[in-house]
Amino acid sequence: MYKELMLLGLLAEHPMYGQQIREVIEMHHDAFASFIKKPTMYYQLDRLVAEGFLQVRSEAVQAPGPGLAHQDVALREREVYYITEAGRQRFVSLLREALQAYEPGPSVIEAAVFFIDQLPPAEAVRLLEGRRQRLIHARSHVSEQMAAMHEQDEAHQIVNDHTMSLLDAEIGWLERTIARLSSSRHAPRKQEHTILKTDADVSC
Repeated sequence: MYKELMLLGLLAEHPMYGQQIREVIEMHHDAFASFIKKPTMYYQLDRLVAEGFLQVRSEAVQAPGPGLAHQDVALREREVYYITEAGRQRFVSLLREALQAYEPGPSVIEAAVFFIDQLPPAEAVRLLEGRRQRLIHARSHVSEQMAAMHEQDEAHQIVNDHTMSLLDAEIGWLERTIARLSSSRHAPRKQEHTILKTDADVSC
C-alpha cells in the first residue's frame, strides 16, 4: 500500500516525469528509497495508469540529460505523469485507511524465538547482540539525518519520531531478552508441539 500511497501523494502535489519522482523520493523521503527502486517505481506507475488513477503525457520539459550529461539541463521530451480525479479519490481513501489502520501479525524474529532452543544459548545471545548493534547503528543513522536537516517540516519530524520510537522499543526488548538468556544456563523451554493422530495412525 505504501508504494501506491507515496506515488499518488507525490503526483497529487504536482505532475512529474519519472526521474523527477525518483529524485524527490531519494532527497526528501529517503526511508522509502531502498524499497521503491526505479524498476519497482515504473512498474507501479504503469499499473496506476492502467487502472485509471494516472494519465501519462509526452511533453517537452526542462530536464537533465542521461549519464554524464545529467548536469546539462535543456528542453527534452519526457513522459509526464498526471493524477486523475479517480486517482485523487484513491489517494484520499488510502491516506484515511493508512492513518487509522493497525495490522497486527507475527514477525520473522518472533518465529525464530520459538526455535531459539535449537541453538546453544551462547550463540543465541551472540546473534541477538548482533541484531542489537545493527539497530543501534540504524538509530544513529536516523539521529544524524535529523541533525543534518536543521529545518525539518512537521511531517518529517513526526515520521522520524515514529522511527526512533520503534527502534528504541526493539533495542529495549533485545537488551531484556539478552539479559534473560545470559542469566540462564539453558535455552528457553517451550511446550512440545502436539501432533494430532489421524485415523490411519490409530489403526496401525
